[in-house]
Amino acid sequence: MEPLNVTLKPWQDGFIFDEAKFKFLKSAWGTGKTLALILAGVRESEEYRNNLGVIFRKEFSDLRDSTIKDFEKYTGITVNSSREAKIGDSLIMFRHLEEMNNIQNMNLGWFGIEQGEELDSNDQFFKLHGRLRRDNSSRRGYVISNANGHNWIYKIKQNGIVDPKTGQRLDAHYSATTLDNSDILPEDFINSMMILEKSKPSIFKRF
Repeated sequence: MEPLNVTLKPWQDGFIFDEAKFKFLKSAWGTGKTLALILAGVRESEEYRNNLGVIFRKEFSDLRDSTIKDFEKYTGITVNSSREAKIGDSLIMFRHLEEMNNIQNMNLGWFGIEQGEELDSNDQFFKLHGRLRRDNSSRRGYVISNANGHNWIYKIKQNGIVDPKTGQRLDAHYSATTLDNSDILPEDFINSMMILEKSKPSIFKRF
């Protein structure tokens, strides 16, 4: 594929290139979460030959109408009717909650979860974690999300995912607010966020 000419923000750069096994990006509207996840998947696919990864989302309609369309827009790569995309000899699959059982026997090199706050628990995260056994791969997991109270992502950040042999944490967490990205967002969009701060502070605080 043609190189993408992208200037990464610090939270995107950390999320993509941190050496942690599990990486989380919990940030607000307009901070480039999806782009960061897609670039992480592309990097995994290019860096390791014959790699296999999956980008997972709860609802099929969101996967089709948002995640896949964003992937095609950012990469110029067509996702086929089986919801798979080839990058060299590596494959990226796009799957949703009802297909989780079909992933149980796969040897994944990496996985990504988009809008992780949509999931009710950490079940899907740890099921995908259990598929990370592919040779010649990083065996990493990536999760992007909006804030959603003390949910499973919050609890992982608080407690950590710990290596039982070394006691070291295996997870890394990044975050950003909409205003952190205000230099590249439309001015009227930023103004609309300021309106939310007054008219709907709960939505403003979360998103």
